[in-house]
Amino acid sequence: MTRALHASGLDVHVISEYPNYPLGVPFQGYDHPSSFQEKRYGVSVTRTWVSMNRRRNLWEQMTFYSTFMISSLVTVIGSNRQYDLVIATSPPIFGAISAALISKWFRCPFVLEVRDLWPDSAVKKELYSKNSWFIKVGQKVESWLYRQSDHVIAVTDVAEKIIQSKSGHQRTSVIWNGVNTELFNRVPPLQWPEDAKKEDHVFRVGYVGSLGQIHDIESFIKAAKAVEHDPSIEFMIVGDGGQQDQLQKLFETIQPNNVRWVGLKPHEEVPAYMSSFDLAVNPIHDSEAFRSIITVKFYEYLACEVPVICLASGVQETMAKKSAAAIVHAPGDWKSLANDILRLKKDHKALQKLQSNARPFVDAHYSRSAQAAEMVNFVDSLNL
Repeated sequence: MTRALHASGLDVHVISEYPNYPLGVPFQGYDHPSSFQEKRYGVSVTRTWVSMNRRRNLWEQMTFYSTFMISSLVTVIGSNRQYDLVIATSPPIFGAISAALISKWFRCPFVLEVRDLWPDSAVKKELYSKNSWFIKVGQKVESWLYRQSDHVIAVTDVAEKIIQSKSGHQRTSVIWNGVNTELFNRVPPLQWPEDAKKEDHVFRVGYVGSLGQIHDIESFIKAAKAVEHDPSIEFMIVGDGGQQDQLQKLFETIQPNNVRWVGLKPHEEVPAYMSSFDLAVNPIHDSEAFRSIITVKFYEYLACEVPVICLASGVQETMAKKSAAAIVHAPGDWKSLANDILRLKKDHKALQKLQSNARPFVDAHYSRSAQAAEMVNFVDSLNL
């Protein structure tokens, strides 16, 4: 988005924390004690200090997000720059608070981009209940942000309707999420020495992404356990995140013998991992908030020509069926997931048909370049 805005002739300035997700340690070269300036693809980027941690509990999350809110606010107001427009992408919602205050300081429009409905997405029985103080405070902050924004951008039409119903906000637009089709292509898949020793082809079922609250990794692990009688099927998890401890407990409890967890990998290596999959799994917990989103990894799998089995409802279910490159079951239905894995391993024609539909679907509808052009058109329409 920022590269497209910059290419259109706008002076774009990005405010972000030091890159440290998901391990809570600064990436190489980003260990400066205060704010750090850099250029990325011609775009000015200011990295501000933040209290880094793994964000494994409420205290760590609040510490991380609140320090970014303060450091970003101080950094921008203390600079010599002037702004005509402030755009915040949320969550995290604390960055949006900072952006709203910055827009008031510079007396310029404030656009709120909502990529995940928050705090609704945090409501989960074992995490935060609807009546918890954390959720109630979050709802008040959310309501305040909608009132402060001059325009709200959602990433699905369902999310837009929810935002309108909750806030009465009619100045809304939808710019769908998608995939960087330049980076995500089918490439020569990674090979492991132990695979060469096996007589049969390794049928790999994969999951790539953060281990967060949205994703139902438990169903992935249970499906793996259910098909472990077939030694040619391997499950792979590529990623890390705040739910890492829970994943470790799942391994100890369910004890699958066919799951390889390779951890976090550089973003540019992810297409090679995805290209090694015969099938990908996109398991999403069920909630009203999650029924309004489509995960980015779904688009990335399809861009790498990997068929997907989704455990999802709502707009993700609709999108999966529309793609003709995915199979959908209800959230948490790990038994159907296991049955489909066994079926598609044997039915090569069905698998290839799903695969053939994958890349054309994202090329036609959900490339990041097309969405970036929509953002440029939207900013132009503001007549700043």
